[in-house]
Amino acid sequence: MKKLISLFLLLLPLTGLAAEAQVLSNLEFYNAIYRGEDEWHFTPSGKAALSFRSSKNNNVQGHTEIEFYPMDLYGTAMSDVPALFVKRAYVRTRFPGFRMTLGKTRLAWGQGTVFNAGDVVFGSLNPVLDLTETELRSDTAWLTSINVPLGNFAFIEGVVLPPAIEVGDDGITMAGLDKTSIGGRGYFLAGGIKFEGGYLYKGQTKVNGDAVGHRPYISLQGNIGPDWYLSSSLAIPTEQQKSEGMAGGDWEESWILSLGFFHMQEINRNNTLNLRLETLCFPYQNWEDQDMRDTIYGIYLYPEISWTTGSGTYYSVQSVISPLDASAMITAGAGWNIYQGLFLVGYATFLAGDEDATFAWDRSDVWDISRDNINGMYFMTGLRYKF
Repeated sequence: MKKLISLFLLLLPLTGLAAEAQVLSNLEFYNAIYRGEDEWHFTPSGKAALSFRSSKNNNVQGHTEIEFYPMDLYGTAMSDVPALFVKRAYVRTRFPGFRMTLGKTRLAWGQGTVFNAGDVVFGSLNPVLDLTETELRSDTAWLTSINVPLGNFAFIEGVVLPPAIEVGDDGITMAGLDKTSIGGRGYFLAGGIKFEGGYLYKGQTKVNGDAVGHRPYISLQGNIGPDWYLSSSLAIPTEQQKSEGMAGGDWEESWILSLGFFHMQEINRNNTLNLRLETLCFPYQNWEDQDMRDTIYGIYLYPEISWTTGSGTYYSVQSVISPLDASAMITAGAGWNIYQGLFLVGYATFLAGDEDATFAWDRSDVWDISRDNINGMYFMTGLRYKF
């Protein structure tokens, strides 16, 4: 992988010479203080992203984005740290009657910011995530998609995702054709409600908590004052996937529902109040506390409130709540837009719950060095700069 990245970096300047490109940088660097297993730690964290976008061509769009993580305390980055990897690299082109996307990118299937049962491509389900990120779900994968517009707010789309290439000590390992994922969706507007439905045969998982098999889904979006959105999906694994240990249980256990509400209210012209509430429900999973850390419970909640002022400051409180084992992760944040593109930000994160809950205040007695970094609380402050 290091050789591939080095080769890519060598070729990248040449692509910039061949065509005019818009270069964007997103730098986020923080000083972080957190409680570990038995002592406090001070460390740098954040990420640096360099993005190249093509310009001056309405029919072809190219985008390459490279990210570097000096430290990933939450374990939610797409690689171990410190890590440099290609997050996006794709070409999107317009043909008469359809558009094609080819490369590594993200497709937005379903509705939901944190919990989205309709996202059968990437699986926006894991309740353990970094709430300090500006984009809470941003996983990408290599894919080819064909999008056929059918009118205003209407289209059909097909997608195929090749199996991931495993790189280990023995070299490159190629997965079989049965690990390919392929499917499609339709999207249209009727009676003020946006309808979306589709199907994906998923031969391989893309993120933690994802499920393989036949993956039908449906998603609706409307407005009743606040915006509302509802999604549902399930996974029916094949007998071969069961025999290979890629999936277990019946389809009922994989049935997922997600429901969300979002409202933006302008106050005194220059100030904005944002309110969001999302719910993730597994009807056939556990509805009682199992006293086990990795249990999938029947319901999770994501409330969020943020306040943005006309003077360039903002304040936010976000939380992921697991009510059935009485635990939660709460993140309070504040920021100040000092100059154009430059923000001074600060966050404080607290975990609340027993040591065997989804979120725990103190795991010192059950510490797992392979997965635990933060023990109950975490503070960070730093700068974000886009230019």
